Amino acid sequence: MKKIGLGQMFSLLANIGVLAGLLLVAIQISQNSEIARAQLENDYYLADMQLEIAMMGDDPLDSWIKAVYSPNEITRHDAAVLDRYFNFGLVQVRRLRQMQQLGLAEDEVLEQQVSYLEWHLGNEVGRRWWTHYRADDPDDEIVQLVDRALSSADYSQNRQFLDALLPSAEPD
Repeated sequence: MKKIGLGQMFSLLANIGVLAGLLLVAIQISQNSEIARAQLENDYYLADMQLEIAMMGDDPLDSWIKAVYSPNEITRHDAAVLDRYFNFGLVQVRRLRQMQQLGLAEDEVLEQQVSYLEWHLGNEVGRRWWTHYRADDPDDEIVQLVDRALSSADYSQNRQFLDALLPSAEPD
């Protein structure tokens, strides 16, 4: 049997060290790529949410109040504003779902945001919007998730909550 000299042993260990270092660099590059991908996807959703906000205009509250207190009096302008408002909530859910799939958001955070849609859509116009929206793709994972959350939704909750804040003597 051939003896391995001390120099050869150091050379072998050095080569193993170089290979281990290269392996660690490859792992780091892979992780950095995953982080960059997640950042790009998050940026896409954030840009979409900023667009939704911009399209709501300067005073979306007027349209929302109309949706809560006089849903049969909304105008085309109100409908466009409310469409963007309702869609904003859904974009948030889609963003969190994507971040969850990438391991960057917890299940509870997504569940809370989906639950929040009960409030977000908690008026008659919100109910009509959801009925129309969900009809486009009822098999979509997010649509099914939201559908489950809204299955027992009270679409008068916005009005009930706001009315509870008003002085009792104030008429509608």
